[in-house]
Amino acid sequence: MPKWSFIALLTCLIGISSCHRPANYPAELLSADSLCFVDPKSALTLLQHLEPQMSEAPKATKMYYELLCIKAADKAYITHTSDSLILSLVDYYEKGDDPELLPQAYYYAGRVYRDLNDAPQALTYFQKGLAASDKEQVSSVLYAQMGEIYFYQSLYPEALQMYTEAYKQDAVNKDTLGMLLDLRDMAFTHRTLQQADSAFYYLNQAKHLAEQYGDDEMRGLMASQLAGLYNQQGDYEEASRQIEQALRYIGEADKYSAYDVYANILLNKGELKDARNYYEKMLEAEEAPVRLDAYNGLATIAAMNHQADDYLRYFELYKACSDSIRRTNATESVSRMNAMYDYQLREKENIRLQKQNEQHRQLLQWIGFIASILLLLLIIYIQHNRRKRLRMKHNLEKLQLLQEEQYKQSEAFIEANKEKIAQLQTQLDEANQENEGLAEQMERQKEQLKNANLVAEIKQEERKQAETLIRESALMRHLEQRIQNEEHLSAKDIKEIEKLLDGVCPEFRPHLRGLGDMNPLEYQVSLLLKLGIPPAGISTLVLRDKSTVSAIRRRLLKKITGRDDIPSEWDSIVQSL
Repeated sequence: MPKWSFIALLTCLIGISSCHRPANYPAELLSADSLCFVDPKSALTLLQHLEPQMSEAPKATKMYYELLCIKAADKAYITHTSDSLILSLVDYYEKGDDPELLPQAYYYAGRVYRDLNDAPQALTYFQKGLAASDKEQVSSVLYAQMGEIYFYQSLYPEALQMYTEAYKQDAVNKDTLGMLLDLRDMAFTHRTLQQADSAFYYLNQAKHLAEQYGDDEMRGLMASQLAGLYNQQGDYEEASRQIEQALRYIGEADKYSAYDVYANILLNKGELKDARNYYEKMLEAEEAPVRLDAYNGLATIAAMNHQADDYLRYFELYKACSDSIRRTNATESVSRMNAMYDYQLREKENIRLQKQNEQHRQLLQWIGFIASILLLLLIIYIQHNRRKRLRMKHNLEKLQLLQEEQYKQSEAFIEANKEKIAQLQTQLDEANQENEGLAEQMERQKEQLKNANLVAEIKQEERKQAETLIRESALMRHLEQRIQNEEHLSAKDIKEIEKLLDGVCPEFRPHLRGLGDMNPLEYQVSLLLKLGIPPAGISTLVLRDKSTVSAIRRRLLKKITGRDDIPSEWDSIVQSL
């Protein structure tokens, strides 16, 4: 979680815990509750120390202790792997025991299911938290969490609605930091939707608010965001002015993102030497994505300077860093899938038990029906074979008589035309000798043509195999079903598409990323084009009009090649990678 997002959640969640400090809970637990926000690892250590005392504690104290364990783990960024404990806590507090802690239980249930990648369940519990709470601080953080879930599910209008509600609550509470982050989130969502005017509006509002309250670090962060947006719009002078201001105020945690923006601005302005300096500063970062952007920028500069050796060196570093990030993401995905296994297994088992009796009854009916059909087919098959053998015997007898008659006629014809047959045989032998040389020449030409065709067939077969693997994959059937049902892509679908393409065309995504910066929507459209999905299907999957998909393809073509041509030219480029 970014630094400022953590501080915003910290401010809001302190409101959750501070609204309830019952005197009948041990002082040690209340201290652990407070430590969760400022030093969660120390809170976990304290809770572990208190664990032996909980065996004889009252049930209310035990449940409060368990809730604090989940809270401290959440604040320490320890991924939740099971929902069993939080469900028992929700059940306990829903029954009326200490109802003031019910909103917290709902909130952390949502956080657990978010770690388990179960977005619908997470949203359900966040919504329950809203219904159960009358505290504005709780509402603000719940709205913000729901907004993030909607955003990462590509449900941008819903995300905007949640961020707006969070902003209203933070404004009522006069929570300046929360308001700043809400404005930033709204601006980023509008930017993702290609709504630059709205993104500018909210970022300028946030910057003015930071200046008004003297928050220089947030002022620098918003200036950095504005610089990136101006750079994207091609206004490099204003982008430079904003990023220079940002670098004066930006905090240590956000400096590398500002360096990245400044380097891109300088690159677009043709100031390659200064751009290289900032890309090299980015190599000091510990975060792999920052170094990945730096390697990409340095490789681009080397290519522009025709420095082949430097280009190859930075490209290899870029590729190695990209592979490392991909392996890390794959490991995290596997861990999350394993964590979800028990939950999914339980749900499947419930469904299986509900349908078991009905399936058994239907199975017996089908067995009887199929047995009857098979018996009938066997009888028909036996009768058909018997009639077939009789027809074959009759036809064979007629064929033998016809062959005998034709043999007699042939012998009579040969006897009557012996001399003519001898002349024709002589002419045939002469013609065969003349054609031997021509036949050899034709054989050589055929062999040459065969070799050329073989090379072309191999290349064509490789392309067909790749297309067949994609077309016949379970993922393509899944996507076709989504198009038919008018459902949009999920984050899991995008990962599955990337996994399929990496297996069939391992160089495709690195080459696609190497063409230039793409926003998530442009990237998704390009992946779907590579799968061979027509624009009409793509518009359904990404929740955009066909005209919008065409505009995206045309814009990508112009951004990458500088040509303003028909959208299908971009499709050809994607297929050629």
